[in-house]
Amino acid sequence: MEDREKELSPEEATPGVEGEPAAEGARQDEAGELKSRLAYLAAEFDNFRKRAAREREAQAAYGNEQLLRAVLPFLDNLERAMDQTGADASAILSGVRMTYDQFLVELRKFGLEQMSAEGREFDPALHEAIASAPWKGLPEGTVLSEARKGYLLNGRLLRPAQVTVVAASPDDGAGEPPAGAEN
Repeated sequence: MEDREKELSPEEATPGVEGEPAAEGARQDEAGELKSRLAYLAAEFDNFRKRAAREREAQAAYGNEQLLRAVLPFLDNLERAMDQTGADASAILSGVRMTYDQFLVELRKFGLEQMSAEGREFDPALHEAIASAPWKGLPEGTVLSEARKGYLLNGRLLRPAQVTVVAASPDDGAGEPPAGAEN
């Protein structure tokens, strides 16, 4: 029996290992597939990490949005108070203006910016038209006055300005300015 085993080639002598080169290829294919999966998972994890970082940055930049929306009516009321006082209430007006200015300075630290719309071209992305009026001397689509200021938070629109816009006059006559508008 020993002579017969010696005469067999090594592939023939090992039982159940027939086609070993095919098994080796299958293992290499499986290893390649696992490497591919690992590379895919690494890329997915990297994308997740970057997405999470962007979301954290957005949260930091716009996390105060609700607070600032709640504060805006106070700014509106301070502006109204400044508009209603007469010359005899100059001390009160001065105090209200100082409070208003201080409040705006503090809000700017959080990324809040006022938009000036009066005299500019109407932009539906930044302005909300609440009225239109014919006005001689100004081109159609010009913002004539602001009823409520608009605000940006870190360059993104927080609240559009409510404005009166110059409309085309059917007879090209001069219009009367709305309250608060200067000609």
